[in-house]
Amino acid sequence: MKSPKVKFFTVLFSTIIFAGTVLGDVPRTLYVLNGTARTLSKMNLETGEILNDFVQVGQWPNQIITFNDKLYILNSGTNDIMVIDPQNDGSAAKTIALAQGSNPYKMVFVGLNKVYITNLVAGTVSVVNVSTGAVLKEIPVGVGPEGILVVEGQAFVCNTGGYPAYDPSTVSIIDIGADSVVQTLNVPANPQDLALSPDGKIHVICTGNYATIKGQVAVIDRYAGPGWKPAVVDTIEIGGAPGDILITPDGKAYLPDFGVDPDGYLYSYNAFSGSILHGAGNPIKVGFGAMNLFFDGKENVLWIANFGDDTAQKFDISADTVLATYGFGLGAQDMVIVEPIQSSDPWADAVAGFTPGQNWSHLGEAFFPINVLGPPDQDPALTPYNPSSKPEEILSLGDGGEIILQFTDNKIVNGPGADFTVFENPFISLFDGSVFVEAAIVSVSQDGQNWVTFPYDTTDMSGLAGVTPTKNNLQPLDPSVSGGDQFDLEDVGLAWATYVKLTDLGDIYKEGLYNGDFDLDAVAAINSEPLTRVVENGVEVQPVRFHLGQNYPNPFNPETMISYSLPKSSNVELKIFNSLGREVFTLVAGTKNAGTYRVMWRGQNQKGDLVNSGVYYYRLKIENQVDVHKMVLIR
Repeated sequence: MKSPKVKFFTVLFSTIIFAGTVLGDVPRTLYVLNGTARTLSKMNLETGEILNDFVQVGQWPNQIITFNDKLYILNSGTNDIMVIDPQNDGSAAKTIALAQGSNPYKMVFVGLNKVYITNLVAGTVSVVNVSTGAVLKEIPVGVGPEGILVVEGQAFVCNTGGYPAYDPSTVSIIDIGADSVVQTLNVPANPQDLALSPDGKIHVICTGNYATIKGQVAVIDRYAGPGWKPAVVDTIEIGGAPGDILITPDGKAYLPDFGVDPDGYLYSYNAFSGSILHGAGNPIKVGFGAMNLFFDGKENVLWIANFGDDTAQKFDISADTVLATYGFGLGAQDMVIVEPIQSSDPWADAVAGFTPGQNWSHLGEAFFPINVLGPPDQDPALTPYNPSSKPEEILSLGDGGEIILQFTDNKIVNGPGADFTVFENPFISLFDGSVFVEAAIVSVSQDGQNWVTFPYDTTDMSGLAGVTPTKNNLQPLDPSVSGGDQFDLEDVGLAWATYVKLTDLGDIYKEGLYNGDFDLDAVAAINSEPLTRVVENGVEVQPVRFHLGQNYPNPFNPETMISYSLPKSSNVELKIFNSLGREVFTLVAGTKNAGTYRVMWRGQNQKGDLVNSGVYYYRLKIENQVDVHKMVLIR
C-alpha cells in the first residue's frame, strides 16, 4: 500500500513578496552574541567590515543559532527567543515568550518549526512551535539541563546535576518522535555540552566542579549497550574546566577553558584514540574568557568567542595558532556564520510534487520541503565515508517514490560539460570499499508536464542519481571535485529546463541486497541563467490574464502561501474572510505591476492574534474582476 500523496505546487514569478516585505541579499557573515552588552555584532567575512552592537537583545542572552535563513537568540533572563531576519536589516521579526523562571539554556531544531529548549532551573526540555510561539510540551529530564545534541531521531541532553554538588550528573536521551525520555546515562561531574565525532560516537564535556574535580570527556557509543542502545564506553581525562566542545572533520577535538586573566586556554585531543594533544598541563593560550567555539568549514578554521576580553579569534587548526583577533561587543559569548542569502541562486527553489513510495521511512518529513531546497548539507564533518543522515538536510522517497523540484529564479541551461548535479547520500563502505547505492531515475522538463528521461543502465548504474558519493559538499558547483551525479541536457536534447524529477528505482535488488531507498539532499544548477518571466516555448512573456491560485498547503497549520498573476499594472485587493463573511485580514492593497506574486498568510487577524480553526475564504479583487477560493485552517 502506498503512502498518501503530498503535493506542493508553485508558479514562476518575477517579484517575490512575503507579507509586503522586500528582502535583501546578505553576504557571508559572522554574527557575535555579546552577553554583557546584550547586543548582536556582525562581521562581513567578504570585506572584513565589523558593525558592533547593531541589535539589542534580551537579558542574559545565552545562545545564537541559524536555521532557514533566520537567526534565533535564546535569552535566559527574559525567558524568550528572539527571531532576527538578516535580510531585513537585522531587525527582530518576533519574540517568542517561554515559561518565566525556567532559565532556558540551549535550543536545537527538531522539525521545520519545532525546537527543543533545555531549561536549567525547571529541569525540563520545552517543545516549542517557533511559528506559532506555542509551548507544546514540557519533557522532564534531569537536574540542571544545559547542552543538547540531536543525532538521528534522538536528542542527548546534558544534566549537570546542579550547582554546587553536580550530582547526579547524567545524559537523558529523548525519542524525538514520542517527545519522551527513553534512557538515562551516568557521566562524570557537570556535563555541559556534546559533539558528534566522525566515527559516530558522542563526546560529552564534563567540566567538573572548578576545584577538586577536573575536566573529563565521556564517550558514548550509540550501539554499545544492551539491546544495541547507547552506553558510555570511555572517559578521557583532560584537566582544567573546559565548558564547550567541538570536533573537526578529521577527528580533532577542541575544548575552551575560560582561563585566568589575561589568558584563556584551548585544549585538544584525538577523538578517535583519546590521546591528549594539549591538556591542562600544556594548553594553547587564547583570549581571556574563552567560552564557545564555531568551526568554519569553508576556510577550515576555528572561531573562538572570548567573553573576558570582548573578542573573537580566528584559529588555524592545522598549525594550532591564532590567525587574527577581532574586537566585538562587551562579553563576546557565542557566534554563528550565516552563509550568503541571495534573491537568485543555483539551487532548486520549490517542490512541485512529491509522492512517497511504499515502505516510506518518513525520514526528513519534519523538515520538508526546506531539506531538499538550497545547497547540499554544508556540515564540514561529512565525507564520502560519512554522508549526511540528518532529517533537516535529506528526504527519503521510499520504494518507488517520486519528487519534482522546480527552479523559479533561474533555469538550468545546456552549457559546457555537465549542467546540473543531484546530491544524495550514497557512501563508501569501510569494509570493502564498495559504494552503498540508492538509485533514482532522472527526468527533466520545461513546463512540468512534458518530460524527457536520461538514459540509464541498471547493470552498472550509469545515468542514475544516488550512485556517486558527495566528495566535496563545500564546492557543489564544481563537478571536478564535488562528487554527486552530474547530468548534461545535451544528452536529452534540451536547451534548458526548469523542472527535475527524481524517481526511486523501486527495486533494491537491482542496487544491492542491503541498499536502501533514495535520500535526496539537493539539486544544483552548474550552468544556469536568471529566470525573471513566465516561460512559454522558450519565450519569456507576461501573464495573459489575471489568475488566483489555490493556496498551499491546504488544509494548513500554521501558514499558507497564496499566488496570483496580473497581465498588466492593476489596483489589487487580496483579503481573508471567515465562514460568516467577516473580514479577517488584508494581505494586499495597492497598485502592483504586471507579473506573478505570492504572499503568505500566517493564520492571524488584523490585530496579529491567531485565528481559530475553520473554513476561510480569500478574495482577489482586480478592478472589476473578482475571484474567491476556500481554504481550511487546522490548529
